[in-house]
Amino acid sequence: MFKLISAAPSPFARKVRVALLEKSIPFELITVNPWNSAAKVQIHNPLGKIPILIIDDKKPIYESSYILEWLEAKFPKPSLLPVGIEETLEAKYLQVICDGICEAFVLLFIERMREKNKRSTSWEGRQFHKIEGGLTELETIIPESGFCVGASFTIADIAIVATVEYLSMRFEELRIREKFPRLASFSDFHGDRPSFKNTIPTPQQLNANVV
Repeated sequence: MFKLISAAPSPFARKVRVALLEKSIPFELITVNPWNSAAKVQIHNPLGKIPILIIDDKKPIYESSYILEWLEAKFPKPSLLPVGIEETLEAKYLQVICDGICEAFVLLFIERMREKNKRSTSWEGRQFHKIEGGLTELETIIPESGFCVGASFTIADIAIVATVEYLSMRFEELRIREKFPRLASFSDFHGDRPSFKNTIPTPQQLNANVV
């Protein structure tokens, strides 16, 4: 059985968890706090990041987008990519935006854990603009309901819901549901899907020493 090393709030790990559930692939979930040195994540990933998919005695697989590519290649049914090259490229494009938004928020979140007199306001502003820019782009592209690309559930839908719910949990001041109603409506539309209901993110305590 596969093992997935995950963190409770991580939108990157959640994408993989949803994909595994959608493809009905059995796996053992190992939840860690990657900021805790005791987690020893680097044993499996030299970059020290999650998620990590452990496959029996084979080399571990890491980075959420690559894990999804691997799963699609090894377990093509049901497909989480749309039919057609252009549609597939569009789905991957939307995933790139979502990943960029979440990466920017992590950088902003860590910066804000510093003492106020040690923070870089220009760095915070840069990350905030990335987040708002990405969300604004998604708001203009996606429908309020249905699927992002084509007529089936894909990695794009997974990435968007994971991003919206992550920011709703971690970044209340953004008021994402108020400022980006189309994204909120889209997330709500898919909210009852079992793979999302079974992977709802929860916060973890970040040790201030890491910053």
